[in-house]
Amino acid sequence: MFEFTKKAPLSDLQLTYSSTIGEGSVIVGNFSHSGNLLLSGHLIGDIFEGQSELPASSGSTLVIGRSGFLEGDVHTSHAVVVGRIEGSVFASGRVEIYPGATVLGDVTYGQINVHPDAKVNGTLKCLLEDSILLQTTETQGNAEDIMMNVLPMVKAES
Repeated sequence: MFEFTKKAPLSDLQLTYSSTIGEGSVIVGNFSHSGNLLLSGHLIGDIFEGQSELPASSGSTLVIGRSGFLEGDVHTSHAVVVGRIEGSVFASGRVEIYPGATVLGDVTYGQINVHPDAKVNGTLKCLLEDSILLQTTETQGNAEDIMMNVLPMVKAES
């Protein structure tokens, strides 16, 4: 009935990368970058976005390529996952998780797009204040619970 094609993102072809960890490479240790980063190899450690000359609104993009594998956490502005992450993702901006990608950890994001056939095994937490305020006004829940993404269940009126 429905047919989904497993296409890789065009973004990895349209970005200019300041840093690239190539397929077949294995790096052990934390990695700090400024500018866009493409991970096509294997990194065991955390990835941090360092100080960048880019405006704060644009930020850097981390792309975990199809053959990319990260065993650690990500702290960046934007993330595109086509490969595999065993760790948490903290992105102040947009996170895209493409078909065939796997994230085994929590994802904290400003905006998110999880495509069909992508796998996320962890909790999702939105950083946008608008979503927290909307939830508060709709449920009239405890403010502390709202900040922890815990909402009371309310019986629907018939």
